[in-house]
Amino acid sequence: MKRAGKSGHTTIIKRSSKRGHHALHTGAWKVAFADFTLAMMALFMVLWIVNSVSQEEREEIVSMLNRHSIFDGNPFSPISSFDGLPAKPMPVRAPVSSGTIPLEKTSNIAPHRSIQPPLPQIPNPRVSLAAALNNSKMEMEELARVILKITEALDAGSNLNIEIVPQGLRILIQDDNSREMFQRGSAHLSPFFNDLLMQLGPVFNEIDNPMIITGHTDAVPYKSRENYNNWNLSGDRALEARRVLEKSGLDESKVLQVNAMSSQMLLDKNDPDGAQNRRIEIMVLTKSAADALYQFFGDHGEKVVKPAADKLTQNAAG
Repeated sequence: MKRAGKSGHTTIIKRSSKRGHHALHTGAWKVAFADFTLAMMALFMVLWIVNSVSQEEREEIVSMLNRHSIFDGNPFSPISSFDGLPAKPMPVRAPVSSGTIPLEKTSNIAPHRSIQPPLPQIPNPRVSLAAALNNSKMEMEELARVILKITEALDAGSNLNIEIVPQGLRILIQDDNSREMFQRGSAHLSPFFNDLLMQLGPVFNEIDNPMIITGHTDAVPYKSRENYNNWNLSGDRALEARRVLEKSGLDESKVLQVNAMSSQMLLDKNDPDGAQNRRIEIMVLTKSAADALYQFFGDHGEKVVKPAADKLTQNAAG
């Protein structure tokens, strides 16, 4: 631009363009950096989650994502029937009630008859349990389904309940108002429950999971024999159940522990003398639960925890 002064001189003003200079100070790079930071945060979050999940939990997640429920249900929703994996430990009971597995009414056996008719043909458990060799909840569901088929065939729906718990499969075999598992004050097993255990033994033998058998009594004091009480009675009943299971073909190594609980764990505390408190519980353990029990008692004689005497000796020597 030229401007003429009073003296006749010409003044030249030159204005330089700064567009290129301003382009270097825009905020576009901040958006790209924020995207990169977000992606890295998501990556580290995924790595942290993968590292914090156990192998057993990973298998369960993969199993749920790759399949529908083995009972054609939605594996991600809570259930009120046995259509899939429960959202939390819940009872699997028969006959039909809230939160239970439905059973078809196929048997007309009168519950009050003491002499049982010939047993119906029981489905072969080897077919449906051929793949039940791991400890996932899916396999526990499959085991529960086979047991309930046997229960239905024997019309024992009111005498057997199943719960899927974190430690495995909890099976409760108990009295009802028309059937008693044992004669009162005795460890002699009635024919009906003897047949039931004889059918369950081969099923348990098809899986690798060990089990715990526990006997329970009601709160009625035992007075028939001297130096014999409900502790002795519950223990003898658990041992009798173990004997019948092994007689049916169960490998004796599958029984990890036999317990006596007396009346310490009543199912119905409002009716401590009730029939539902007289029961045998069979806990089929997951691998992690069995490992924890081995660690507590020592695996095959190997001491997991150093004895206190050895520690005291070392401290004294030091």
